[in-house]
Amino acid sequence: MTTKDRIIEEAFKLFLNHNYEKVSISDLEEAIGKTRGAIFYFFKNKEEIFNTVIDTYIIKTQDPGEKFDFSGDLSLEQFIYRYVKGINTTMSRMLSLSVVNIYKQYFYLYLQASRIYPNFSEIMTQNSIAEINLWEKAISRAIQTKEIKKVDPRHYAVLFRSCFLGLAFDRCLSYGLDTEELLTLYKDLYNQLRLKS
Repeated sequence: MTTKDRIIEEAFKLFLNHNYEKVSISDLEEAIGKTRGAIFYFFKNKEEIFNTVIDTYIIKTQDPGEKFDFSGDLSLEQFIYRYVKGINTTMSRMLSLSVVNIYKQYFYLYLQASRIYPNFSEIMTQNSIAEINLWEKAISRAIQTKEIKKVDPRHYAVLFRSCFLGLAFDRCLSYGLDTEELLTLYKDLYNQLRLKS
């Protein structure tokens, strides 16, 4: 891991556990084990460090193009499994950092970003729209191939995404999202839509 990557990772942990305003340069020096000169070799100020953390751990992590592999003509069932696999990969990466209550802290950081990071709400809205569009495309293809019955693709795209968001939010204060539970919900929903032969 490069020095810059280490700064970003340790700053991420600090911002997860402490309000932006309360994290000092001294806190960063102590967490990283580097002097402020070494930190400011890579970054102009604390705000730039924070914004880089948000770029790395929220914006890029939640970008559907980065999070999911939907290459090829997937069935809706295959799409569901790949979607959950992408969530598992992201969760594994976060859990590898060994942060206590990371699910709760991640939502807290998300709220901080909405207050500090320029145009954060607009960027994340675009990510959300892109993800819903991916669901809509998969559902539309499943209707065309007669994998599922004819339904409103947009309506079900929002429903599938909302299942994930709702469970993630609901479980963030306790044990975190259980992707097996999410997959079970998705399979139930899928089976309700599937055309019986």
